[in-house]
Amino acid sequence: MMKYIAWDFDGTLVDSRPLIRAGMTHALETLGLPESVAIDWLACVGLPVEEGIIKTFTPLGLKVEDVVKAYRSYPYAENLHLIHPFEGIHSLLNELQSEKIRMSLATSKRRIPLERELKRFGWESFFDIYVTPDDVTFTKPHPESLHQINNYFGCTPDEIVMIGDTVYDLQMAHQASVPSIAVTYGFHSRELLSQERPLATVNTVEDLCDVLRAYVL
Repeated sequence: MMKYIAWDFDGTLVDSRPLIRAGMTHALETLGLPESVAIDWLACVGLPVEEGIIKTFTPLGLKVEDVVKAYRSYPYAENLHLIHPFEGIHSLLNELQSEKIRMSLATSKRRIPLERELKRFGWESFFDIYVTPDDVTFTKPHPESLHQINNYFGCTPDEIVMIGDTVYDLQMAHQASVPSIAVTYGFHSRELLSQERPLATVNTVEDLCDVLRAYVL
């Protein structure tokens, strides 16, 4: 039985789409670009922001630094109310902690905003370790983040499960020989996620609870 969990953060534990979309809209308006560009940009959520910008805007002939500057000029700290945990997640994390399941985060969110949000939700005690782009040489879908987590726990790949909402999470897990669970209530569709052959694909937090009770609890 699996004893450890590696969670993605945005789109898996918390609904950050409203804040991410607001930042994108602000950047596109600042750059004088149509809102339609956001469709391609949203498909890159799950990668570090800079990588998503490179993939989206380099083909359009824009300078990456200009887009990054426009995106980061949005007042994120004043709009944190746009981020909230998915319904049922806090209770699930409590249940897992009470059952002595050790948990971690493998996220593309930078460490400073991640720590700010964990503190806001009162989630600091849930996770033994979190690995961000600030902590690795290679980001998702490279397996380095999961390798760090496995080394920290001293566990084998079959003792931990990766839970995420994007193909980048699942590809990272596959490259680390770690089983994965896909959630479809985040950023990527069931069709895309299923192509990566996760252990299970769930549509709701309630379904996720059932799967974890079968494999972990």
